[in-house]
Amino acid sequence: MNETTSMPSVIGPHDGDTHRPVSFAGTGIGPIERRAYGQAWRDALRFRQDLATDADRPHIARSGGFASLTRSADVDDDTGFEENASREGCPPSPARIAAALLLARAFDAAPDAARDLICGGAPVVVDVADGAMLDALKGVWRGMFFDDALRMIDLVKTAPGRRDGLDGAYIVLKEPLKGSAKQRLERVAADMCAYALPFVAFSSNGRACLPKVLNEAAGHRIELPMLDPTTVSRTIRAVTGIRTAVDVPAETMRDVGVGDLAAAIRFDRTPEECVDELRRLADSKRAERPSRGLVLSEIHGMAGARAWADDAIADLAAWRRGEIPWDAVSSALMLAGPPGVGKTLFAEAFARSAAGKDSKSGMPLIVCSYYSWQAEGHLGDFLAAMRRDFASARAQAPCVMLLEECDSFVDRRAVKHSHSDYVRNCINALLEEVDGVRRREGVFLIGCTNEVEACDPALLRAGRFENVVRISPPDQDELEKIFRVRLKGDLVGADISTVVMSAAGMTGADAERAVKDARRMARRENRELTLDDLRHAVVGDDNLSDEQRWRTAAHEAGHALVDVLRFGADGVVANTTHTDRRLGMSMRTTRQLFEGTASDYRSRIEVLLAGRAAEEVLLGEASHGAQQDLAEATRLSCAMLGGLGLSGPSPLTHLGDLRRAEEFLRFADIRAAVGIELAEADRTCRGLLEANRSVLIATARHLLERGSLNGADIAVLLEAQRSDAAGAEGVQTEDDAPTSTVIAFPQLRPD
Repeated sequence: MNETTSMPSVIGPHDGDTHRPVSFAGTGIGPIERRAYGQAWRDALRFRQDLATDADRPHIARSGGFASLTRSADVDDDTGFEENASREGCPPSPARIAAALLLARAFDAAPDAARDLICGGAPVVVDVADGAMLDALKGVWRGMFFDDALRMIDLVKTAPGRRDGLDGAYIVLKEPLKGSAKQRLERVAADMCAYALPFVAFSSNGRACLPKVLNEAAGHRIELPMLDPTTVSRTIRAVTGIRTAVDVPAETMRDVGVGDLAAAIRFDRTPEECVDELRRLADSKRAERPSRGLVLSEIHGMAGARAWADDAIADLAAWRRGEIPWDAVSSALMLAGPPGVGKTLFAEAFARSAAGKDSKSGMPLIVCSYYSWQAEGHLGDFLAAMRRDFASARAQAPCVMLLEECDSFVDRRAVKHSHSDYVRNCINALLEEVDGVRRREGVFLIGCTNEVEACDPALLRAGRFENVVRISPPDQDELEKIFRVRLKGDLVGADISTVVMSAAGMTGADAERAVKDARRMARRENRELTLDDLRHAVVGDDNLSDEQRWRTAAHEAGHALVDVLRFGADGVVANTTHTDRRLGMSMRTTRQLFEGTASDYRSRIEVLLAGRAAEEVLLGEASHGAQQDLAEATRLSCAMLGGLGLSGPSPLTHLGDLRRAEEFLRFADIRAAVGIELAEADRTCRGLLEANRSVLIATARHLLERGSLNGADIAVLLEAQRSDAAGAEGVQTEDDAPTSTVIAFPQLRPD
């Protein structure tokens, strides 16, 4: 029986082939695809002819009776439908036709694989990323390469017996098998490899779903091409029977799936009507997709990410022109930064911009996260949901896949609790899927994390998320651009710089919220947006007492002054903007020079303690407003003593994970050493503030009266103090010597 293997749909014309499809001479169609198209054309023509004949006959109700409902059939376990049931009398299936054309094209590009499939030279593995496309292939692939009379067994259901009793075998899997079923398939696949008969396997991801022995023995690995305008156009021509070329817009194809073909392409429609329906379905999908509508040119405060995006878009264009292979494209990025800096927004903008200036919708964006997968249920549900999202990305390529909350995939080495096996399984599965999707041409991976140090190191190695870009809150110039983008046509020509100064420390998300609040106030009063609306949305109601405002100004002035003295003026900003979370803030919008020495860490601790110390220097005593500063200073001191090797009685001893360094306080000697470190930093910090008392006072006044300042303002005050000191040096007498008496600064009220 196994000597009769043939390939009728590829070799030679069919007998009685009196109706030939439209010619494709010069269009680049291969012989296998030409035959697949011809078969689809003939089947659709036969249906239309039968339909016309039936229309001329009296309608007679026909039924196969009860037996037809209960007969045994080859049922597909995944869908519950007959996998290879006859389609006689059924309308042509656009999904099956498109699947057949794509599979034929793949084998046209790999003629050795087609030869081995027919002759049994070596197993052939076909990766079909789209689950719906895989379903469509189940009913068509066998007729493309083999006679119906040949006995091809499904190894998932049947083990191979005598060699002379079969002609080949196949596997079709969407998901990996588990337990005993997986072990059984490994055994029968290994047996089948020794039969030297045609052996083919179809799956969504062969390396994850198929037996290991089959992956190793496969002589060819075929990747089904992506659905494209040419395939859809030929499908429309075959189904409708109208020999005319139709133009399927590439823009429409980005949002069209296999299921849409069945809804849009029908035998009773013209090609133009089919295309119009596809366009309508694509537009509907785009309208439902959440997006803030920004493109990369409107994204500010992310210079590193923008540089990666520009390179990636240039690489994508070169890949599409055939100038470089996909593995030369910069296709993966990890964005690290605090909440609200725009990591998700960047991914949305990249997806909208990557397809080029002529694109109206960009590329599809698939958003997923640890918690969206975990919400599905137990571990099996988690892994299944993960595979579905990655399969969706492979099916929709070219696309962008956004993986949020990457710090949820923690370092496996640090997991010691009772559920460690669960965590390891989740991370291992993610790494496997990332490796698989990186091999799929056209898929960009963008990861987001608030704390990149918490991620499993394997996720960040070369070949995965090797490009890590850290995003900090925007500086004043970038923040003003962000406000302008959000304001769009409002407040054009108005000077918003003072409002932006008050908003220092805000993220892009904060700016978006402020503009929405300002517009809401204007709408409530049925008028145009004003600068006061924006200022009120940023600053809020000033319900603080004069004493609270002065204490806040002194506190933030201390932080900013010591930061400038220790690390320089570049990027330092401070304000007394009152929000529901804080009374004011001081921060650095640029990365400081930090070599990680003990001096660097002590300087950082001094900056943290400077706000509290300034309150004591100017007001005589500190308030409770330094809680977060003290917590961070304590954590850094613990890290210096218990893991960084920078201080303490046993600097070479590593006590544990530095991300939880505060846990080291359970050791008495660490508690004592931390107290010494913090006390010394407080004394040093107080000395700096006393030595620059006049600048501290001037800085606090500036904040009280204007609400904000930056490092450059403090640098000017420091330079003025040095000039005054140098001028007075030559005429200074004994009576003019500075005093160390501490006098609480008097209560100030703004003019």
